[in-house]
Amino acid sequence: MHERPEPPSQTTNTVDGDAGTVFQLGSSHGNIGVFRGNNFMFNLGPRWAVVIIVCLLAVAAAVAVVLVRSSPSKPSEPLAVAVKTLTDGCRFAWVASKSPAELEAVSDPSIRSDRWATWEHTKDGAQASEASFTITAQGHEATSNVVITGIRVKVLERKPPLKGTILSGQCGEPVNAHYMDVDLDREQPVSFPDDLDPDAAASLAAEGLRVDPIRFPYSVSSTQPEVFTVSAHTLSCDCTWMIELDWSAGGRSGVQTVGNNGKPFRTTSRQNGVYCYMSEPFYCT
Repeated sequence: MHERPEPPSQTTNTVDGDAGTVFQLGSSHGNIGVFRGNNFMFNLGPRWAVVIIVCLLAVAAAVAVVLVRSSPSKPSEPLAVAVKTLTDGCRFAWVASKSPAELEAVSDPSIRSDRWATWEHTKDGAQASEASFTITAQGHEATSNVVITGIRVKVLERKPPLKGTILSGQCGEPVNAHYMDVDLDREQPVSFPDDLDPDAAASLAAEGLRVDPIRFPYSVSSTQPEVFTVSAHTLSCDCTWMIELDWSAGGRSGVQTVGNNGKPFRTTSRQNGVYCYMSEPFYCT
């Protein structure tokens, strides 16, 4: 006596109301049935079922990638720092590696001091001691403060002073205004003078720069920046160096390295240079 096989199980799905176009996956054969309302339209075989499923997964993955990329990410560094080189005629000088005769042959009085770092005939030089900068530090968020607890200078390399031509603007004696003083000839370069010369303080104030002594800590946010004036000098080297800012925020602390717009600062002594003036006519002293 043979047992009769049981008929295959069947599943009936119902949808209330107007369902529009409905896709139904067959659970046993992998088919996809397509219905319009309650009317059967056509049936897709197993291969088409696989293709459609793969396409749906690919679309879902693409959407996930877009959402991840578009979601705002927190910056890796807690401080936003901007560096500005002070390039006015009295404060700024540049040592070009070319000789005075070579520079005289290409002299162009229209090339102002703020372009000496990028002009093709002088860009391989370095800023001369005494080099002055402003460092503006602020947080990324208005409601979240970052506390700056200290500042240091790390000298990366000391080489003999650059030999060449010292380009300088025509003006009176330079104002040696030290707010944060960086002596690149010392092992511990940074010092914070308590008092400034009155004339130097007045000159800085006229430029809108702070002249009060540094007293850490400082709390900054995106709406409350702090500006530090840095003056770096050397008698004996062509130095590359970086600034390090100690910070704390949200229970964390660390050190943020600051360069001159993506590169180390570079400052050279004037010992091996000849003073010249990019004027009409070009002349040296």
